[in-house]
Amino acid sequence: MIGLAAASWFLSTTFANAQSLTEARVLELARAQAPAVIAARRSARQSSARATGVGLHPNPQIAFQRQESFAPNAESQDVLQVNVPIDLSGRRRATRFLAELSAAESNVNAESVQLAISARALEIFYGALATKRRVVLLTHAQEALDDAARILVSRESVGEASGYQRARLTLAVELARSRLGRAELELELVTGELSALLGAPVNDVEGSFEVEPPGPISSLLERAQEHRPELSSLDARLDLARRAERASDMGWFPTLTVTGGYNRLRGDEVGHGYTVGLRVGIPVFSRGQGQAREADAALEALRNYQGVAATSVESEVATARARVLGMLAERERFRRATTEPSALLMRAAASGFRGGERNLVELLDAQRALFDVADRQIGLDLSTRLADIALRRATGSL
Repeated sequence: MIGLAAASWFLSTTFANAQSLTEARVLELARAQAPAVIAARRSARQSSARATGVGLHPNPQIAFQRQESFAPNAESQDVLQVNVPIDLSGRRRATRFLAELSAAESNVNAESVQLAISARALEIFYGALATKRRVVLLTHAQEALDDAARILVSRESVGEASGYQRARLTLAVELARSRLGRAELELELVTGELSALLGAPVNDVEGSFEVEPPGPISSLLERAQEHRPELSSLDARLDLARRAERASDMGWFPTLTVTGGYNRLRGDEVGHGYTVGLRVGIPVFSRGQGQAREADAALEALRNYQGVAATSVESEVATARARVLGMLAERERFRRATTEPSALLMRAAASGFRGGERNLVELLDAQRALFDVADRQIGLDLSTRLADIALRRATGSL
């Protein structure tokens, strides 16, 4: 029973280990080196790089031409030309706006992946922390049973304990040992899962399950509008889609090429002059039909999303906020309701068994009740933390 008392005190404190993985470190690793985040960022950088070279003006060209005829009328002509394409059509601009829109969408996806991975990493992190605390609880429960076993041995030596009591205690010890082994294995597995997600070794975890009550729904929605990547960039993406649509309407405009240069003719006499010209590309087959359809599709999708985004996010945030408030209330209610009875039961069972006033069955029943209360408290702490993580993800505050 002393062991369970120590466990209750231990679970109310924060693990202290300078080398432990903390929440701040988990978020740092998730943003910096989680494999899924790295892959999403690479895709976003590639899209941005492609957009840089799309829709630029055509390069000017320099051309040299020499013509020569042989005797009897031998003469030659040298022509040096500069060709300057002038693309005033909407096709080029629409292509560039669509490429920039694609890059913006890739950035949104990368930020959304980072948000999701950060939330998942915290869920696993606090799951590992809860499992670690459960291992501590089970360890102290095991120690309490060992203490009872020593007392029982001393009673057996004077004939005050039966074989039934010995068998009953043996079963309790083995059940506790089995639960402890399973919890230790679960802790090893969950830390391994966290290590794989973060791309870094995880040896230990340190943190607190204390959660601050959430603010008013209005401030949470403002935060979501500012930090959720799909919402914060929505106006910019809509603007790019509109500009692409307007530019594609000018896809019929022809492409011009202005030519100018120097002309030298050598024969019986040397002559000098210039060349000028204008070429017009007639958009008969390609008039930017693809860009127009792509721009229309992108604009329609963004407008549809804009129409439901506010309602969807408001519902998500409100649900997450209600869950946090509900878990906080239940955790506090359970703590107040069980603190005094647990302390009373602990003292009565421990002193009564040592003094011979309580039998082994009563002791085991008390220990089981105390374990269930402490284990339930761990579960409520974890559920409260997970609800808080869901709210932070809903508002983009990870």
